[in-house]
Amino acid sequence: MAKIGYIEQVILGEEKGFFSWVFRGLTWPFSILYRVGLGIYLWLYDSGLRKKHRLAVPVISIGNITFGGTGKTPAVEKICRMITDLGKSAVVLSRGHGGKASGPVVVSDGRQVLSSVDECGDEPVALAQSLPGVPIVVAKDRRAGGKLACERFHPSAIVLDDGFQYWQLHRDLDIVVVDASRPFGSGYVMPMGDLREPIRGLRRAHVVLVNVTAAEGCLTDGRVGRVLSTIAPKAELFACRRKPRRLLGPHSSAIDLEWLRGRRVVGFCGIGSPTSFFSTLASLGAVVCESIVFPDHHVYSEADIKYIVSRSAAHAVDAIITTCKDVVRLEGKSAISNLYVLEIELEIDGEDRLERLVKDVLDRAS
Repeated sequence: MAKIGYIEQVILGEEKGFFSWVFRGLTWPFSILYRVGLGIYLWLYDSGLRKKHRLAVPVISIGNITFGGTGKTPAVEKICRMITDLGKSAVVLSRGHGGKASGPVVVSDGRQVLSSVDECGDEPVALAQSLPGVPIVVAKDRRAGGKLACERFHPSAIVLDDGFQYWQLHRDLDIVVVDASRPFGSGYVMPMGDLREPIRGLRRAHVVLVNVTAAEGCLTDGRVGRVLSTIAPKAELFACRRKPRRLLGPHSSAIDLEWLRGRRVVGFCGIGSPTSFFSTLASLGAVVCESIVFPDHHVYSEADIKYIVSRSAAHAVDAIITTCKDVVRLEGKSAISNLYVLEIELEIDGEDRLERLVKDVLDRAS
């Protein structure tokens, strides 16, 4: 059951038929207008006519240049854990995609989750559950959200989630995550494609994390590395990969990942990169009887849950498995008795080098 729409497949570059070229032809003028408008907007900042807002503490941004999943959320978790391992404190500042809240809202004070998915979106709530001790704040105006975070929590640093295109806020370290198999997505700027801005925007990046999960060796054999080094000559490049962290069973009990080996499962998700999730399940030895894909940030209905349960019954599976982002969107819905959640973390080659860059940012502010 693939619920991703035709237009989304065209934008992502996955549909290459005749009508996809008709769509691109129709949206090409709007893409040009967007690029021109964006260029003027950025020139205002480069010329000093507009000023970026500075917060009272350093800001470390994690972002990407395309829509869809590149491993940005695991990168946010990794940087937050780096900061706390250095004996410092962090607050995550997010826009709260999909949430109804507009003004600054505290999703978590570091001790408990205070807001719902409906109010703040799925990613901030999932981060709040996976980062105990780290407050999470959402705000569409992240200047106001950052001010609230500084005044209430007095952190050593703000980790700005999905902040590469938030030009209004000064960042001390810009980290961009790209997928090695498609670092520039479809190659077309929105709305014609899934690029958020022209690829030359990578010149602003201080660090580029190249997720090689789907294309092992792309960075080490030089192809992707050479291209990125040309586009972003000042950025430091790191290879990284999504790695299964642990499996949570019913009632949130931790289960050894080895339990999956040989088990018949149905997997479902509504994330930016569903293929990586199902590939990870297979790599752990699970027999994936069916992969059910929903759109990114999908709001699950009772009908969706009945469908998932019916498909698992049809295959007589041992478990139904989903992601951390998806499980928070199931709260308040009918329970799935044999539901398991696979937690993912980011493994970074040369992590100590990245940690030194983070430490330098924190030290300069102290």
